[in-house]
Amino acid sequence: MQSQTQQEKTDKPGLIPRQAMPENLESPITTIQSWITPNDLFYLRNHLGYPNISSDNWSLAANGEVSNPLTLSLTVLQKMPQVSKFVTIECSGNKRGAMLPNPVGHPWQLGAVGNAKWTGVPLTYLLDQVGLKDNVQEIIFIGSDTGTRPDLPQTVHFARSLPAKRELLNECILALKMNDEPIPFKHGAPLRLIVPGWYGMAHVKWLNTITASAKPFRGPFQSVDYVYVTNPDDYRDAVPVREIKVNSIITWPSQGIEVPVNTHVVRGLAWTGTGTIAKVEVSVDNGATWAEAKLTSPEYQPYTWTFWEFPWAVKATGQYLIKARAYDTAGNIQPMVAPWNLKGYGNNSIHQVAVNVPKLPNIQVDAGF
Repeated sequence: MQSQTQQEKTDKPGLIPRQAMPENLESPITTIQSWITPNDLFYLRNHLGYPNISSDNWSLAANGEVSNPLTLSLTVLQKMPQVSKFVTIECSGNKRGAMLPNPVGHPWQLGAVGNAKWTGVPLTYLLDQVGLKDNVQEIIFIGSDTGTRPDLPQTVHFARSLPAKRELLNECILALKMNDEPIPFKHGAPLRLIVPGWYGMAHVKWLNTITASAKPFRGPFQSVDYVYVTNPDDYRDAVPVREIKVNSIITWPSQGIEVPVNTHVVRGLAWTGTGTIAKVEVSVDNGATWAEAKLTSPEYQPYTWTFWEFPWAVKATGQYLIKARAYDTAGNIQPMVAPWNLKGYGNNSIHQVAVNVPKLPNIQVDAGF
């Protein structure tokens, strides 16, 4: 017989595989009860293979259009001023599996999102040390992960850039810790860029080079991937994927569940990349009427998700379609259906679940046998 500890380990939900190579795993989002996502249940998104890194000889290069280029060891970074921020990161392909017609890409359902405490060096502290020149347009961030793409003949690094706007760069962290522990290797150790409010592609893992550039960056993970586009043969009107759209999901009840006539509590999560969540509304009658839910997170601040709850008094049997929609303080409202795009980015369509309240069988049964 298993011990209680062994049984708990067996019963504990784990990450949900979406791809084996490179490894892409989804969080069991409907089972997570804590405001902070545990490190071992935080979703994993990779484009290339895991890099081979040794912290003993690892360094961060800061170069390009700067007055004082630097190469910094991990020890030096650890001695620099540190800040902490709670930040929700969502893969821009989250909920892609629900978009119709099905776009290309991994069929993420609801769990490519998580909330964590990130601790590290303020990005602008380092940029001030190297001194950006006046002609800098973008800051390029290059990870150690390398691999091939079917559309390119050469090996590439995962790399992204941010516009050289102080108000954006001020929010960013060169993170050394995740939830008060050294960042796990699979989440980008020893150093990961955190860009609060932006989708996950901006949060470059295994960061080893920061380059100030006088011209726009055109890497494949920025000009081919992570743009909103509807025509695979015409990228002229492509719009970059950047800030997280206001979004929410229902974590209970789950799709297809049966519940009895009674009072239940509908639960969920909501988040946004701009401002904070202003309110969440729930409909239990397929959108005919809506009522406000209660925001219940223990801590509530920009760039983080919030839990919400809604009391649902079920008085009759039948089929119910429950919907939830979120509003943020920037005036954004979650749409009934998000605009379709070729790669299924930014799907913040209203989440809905079908629930059945069955009639009691007209037979006599012996309970407990």
